[in-house]
Amino acid sequence: MRLSGKTAVITGGANGIGAGCARRLASEGANVVIADTDDDSGNALAVELGAAALSVRTDVSQRYAVELLFEAALAAFGAVDILVNNAAFVHKTGVVAHFLEYSEEAWQRTLGVNLSGMFYCSQTAARLMAKRGRGGVIINLSSGGASRAHRHMFGYDTSKGGIEAATRAMALDLAPLGIRVNAVVPGSTHVDHGISVGDVPIPPTDVIPLPRQGRPDDIAAAVAFLASDDAAYITGARIFVDGGMDAQLRSPAVDYGYDFSAWTG
Repeated sequence: MRLSGKTAVITGGANGIGAGCARRLASEGANVVIADTDDDSGNALAVELGAAALSVRTDVSQRYAVELLFEAALAAFGAVDILVNNAAFVHKTGVVAHFLEYSEEAWQRTLGVNLSGMFYCSQTAARLMAKRGRGGVIINLSSGGASRAHRHMFGYDTSKGGIEAATRAMALDLAPLGIRVNAVVPGSTHVDHGISVGDVPIPPTDVIPLPRQGRPDDIAAAVAFLASDDAAYITGARIFVDGGMDAQLRSPAVDYGYDFSAWTG
């Protein structure tokens, strides 16, 4: 119960990684505010988590909606101690496209949710935390695409690179106020999409050193750590939760010629 008495706002919290974070933080004692455009899933998750959870329909790309979100959080729980910026515009029609065919609409929508939404939520939360005078925690969800490119995901990768730069800048500005800002970098996570190259599925064992896809629980564990006092001296950092993908130069399918059978019994 490391987060007992704390209140966490989780954007994109109704499904996938966001829902995993909501469940984990609630299990550690936090009040949880689920911010999402998916009303049905958000409300169902809030019912599952009980009285310590609230679902608020929120389009984070709209500043007025973000202000209403934090007003609802304050009205329900009195304070905001933790913000998890998870909402992202990822695998949508027109967003996954070759750079030459990438539309202005996709660009604006991706940056609106992934970057502007992160800014609106972070600034609103940080102002509340600063005014309260008890510090706080902001955790941004990044991607391997911040440092290594996906094909046909120009806008997404650009936004995630911006999130990591913003994490560092926010960490420095907010450190004197006791507000810590860090990023979690998931690898391929089994939610609503898998590993693929074009239309050909690639087995996780061919791509990931730890031979499986990540799960929302894997990401949520890192988020819970950063949200807790166990991470009290960590700010401006990135934690990779990717099964070793960022560490490798070439995929296991290329490099494995070694017979492990003598060591695995």
